[in-house]
Amino acid sequence: MSSAPVQAPEAGGPPSSVELYRRSTLHKLATSPFPDWTLAAIAAACLPTSARATPSPSGVVAQTASTAAVVTTGLPRLGVMMVFTGMWTFAGYMKYMKDPDNGTGTTTAWCLLYAFLNARRTFTQPRPLPSLLMAGVLANIAISGRKQLDVHFGI
Repeated sequence: MSSAPVQAPEAGGPPSSVELYRRSTLHKLATSPFPDWTLAAIAAACLPTSARATPSPSGVVAQTASTAAVVTTGLPRLGVMMVFTGMWTFAGYMKYMKDPDNGTGTTTAWCLLYAFLNARRTFTQPRPLPSLLMAGVLANIAISGRKQLDVHFGI
């Protein structure tokens, strides 16, 4: 009788896609608060432009040379932009406080909501700030959405 310990057989195949993902830079980005805070900073930079699209409380719209017209900026109104900015900041804070699963879930949900509500406006009225914001939203959907697939479905 030999006294050598029994070793488990080695897995000879390549690592699974989940293992490769968990070692990737994309996973490190998904657990970092910086993509969320970057998106929140871009949204905060869009707030003054978004405020121009908000009509005055009396209902008077901006006057052009010949006719009255609402100022179109390609962005949602000020209050809506403030909510998105706050939620993306809060999602980054969740990740900062070592809760990346809920932080990525919040980021994914609010980015999808922004994309569903504003994609048509952004793509039909191509302007620099809304396009930059939509690019950040789509990047965060890719980063955080991939982590959500890993968390909930093991994909």
